[in-house]
Parts: sequence; C-alpha cells; structure tokens
Amino acid sequence: ANTSSSSSSSLSSAGGGDAGMSADLTSLFECPVCFDYVLPPILQCSSGHLVCVSCRSKLTCCPTCRGPLANIRNLAMEKVASNVKFPCKHSGYGCTASLVYTEKTEHEETCECRPYLCPCPGASCKWQGPLDLVMQHLMMSHKSITTLQGEDIVFLATDINLPGAVDWVMMQSCFGQHFMLVLEKQEKYDGHQQFFAIVQLIGSRKEAENFVYRLELNGNRRRLTWEAMP
Repeated sequence: ANTSSSSSSSLSSAGGGDAGMSADLTSLFECPVCFDYVLPPILQCSSGHLVCVSCRSKLTCCPTCRGPLANIRNLAMEKVASNVKFPCKHSGYGCTASLVYTEKTEHEETCECRPYLCPCPGASCKWQGPLDLVMQHLMMSHKSITTLQGEDIVFLATDINLPGAVDWVMMQSCFGQHFMLVLEKQEKYDGHQQFFAIVQLIGSRKEAENFVYRLELNGNRRRLTWEAMP
C-alpha cells in the first residue's frame, strides 16, 4: 500500500447574533422525553404539547398531559424553527457550532467532535470515544495489530485459505498520521473467494481529503492496482 499527501486550503466564516435569545428560543423546542430538539415537521397534541418524531413513534399518549396524540401541524413553531440556530448534539464533546435545522443532521453526521466507534472490523469491541483517543485505544486494547512505518509497505496476508470469513488488520504510520488497512475475505461466491480491502485514516474526513492511497494486488503473474482517497 502506498500513501501520498496533497495540500488543500479552505475558508470559513462565522456570523454573530444574540446568543442569549437564541438559547431561550431553542429551549422551547426541547422534547420532554429525550431532551433533543423537536424539528420540522412539528406535530402537537390537542393541547399544544410537542414531542420529537423519534419519540412520538414510540408513544401512545402525550408525555406532558397524557392526552391523545394528534396529527396537528404546529406551523407557527415551524416558522420560528426556521429562524433559530440550534447547537450541535455533540456540544458536550466540544463542538461549538450553531446551525439552522436544515443543516443540523448533515453536520452532526460528520462532526469532528462526535464520538468515534472502534475502527477494528467485527462487532466484538464496543468502545467509543473522542477522535484523539482512538489510537490510544487501539494500542492498549488491540495489541495484536502490527504497525509499519513509511509511505510504502507490504501487507502480507497469511493463511488465506482458512474457511469462512477472515480479517487481516495492519496499521501504517506516515506523514504524521496513522492509517488502518483491512483485508477481508468473505465466503465463496460461485466457487470463488471474495476479498475486500479498506484503507481508513484515523482522523477527520477533512484530513482524509489531503491523502491518496494506492493498493497493488500481485499474484499468478497478474497485478491489480486501485487508487483512491481514504
């Protein structure tokens, strides 16, 4: 595997506003069940109480007044919501972004402050935490993973004929970053073994845009090359 670096630049801007008033308004949108925000489309019970869409699907009555849930749109609150900036749900992890509701979900999916799951393949490890602790977790809890230094490394997978699905994992350290390389063998398809390769930067999506990797698979006098961003 070969990893190379490229440079990029970006511009960002931030707007000001009355933070105190915005905080007062956002509190009106708190779901009484999960304390997340009730965002459009906003439905209310017959008494005017709100609950978020996620919790609403699990309820049989209004959690505030115990009255029946009704499919009544609260257009006034939807109009207010379009003029309010909501904090990112990862604010407890350090994110300071405030966003209009139409941008909130997309931002939270890629927020650099969001908790990260353990990148090791398989579902056995349940660890999650901030990005800057991912490598520490891997070194402490997954000591069997080998780390190789340099831009060009050879990933040698042994025992490829083992039955069933098998994963081979290795770390590559270069350019001051760490990359996880995973070679995965799945069950045979039409009598042939299937292999999948994954290269993942232990970093943010924005940082990953600065790198390109190239994989070469050699065997039986044939060579397959693949190049992409991690």
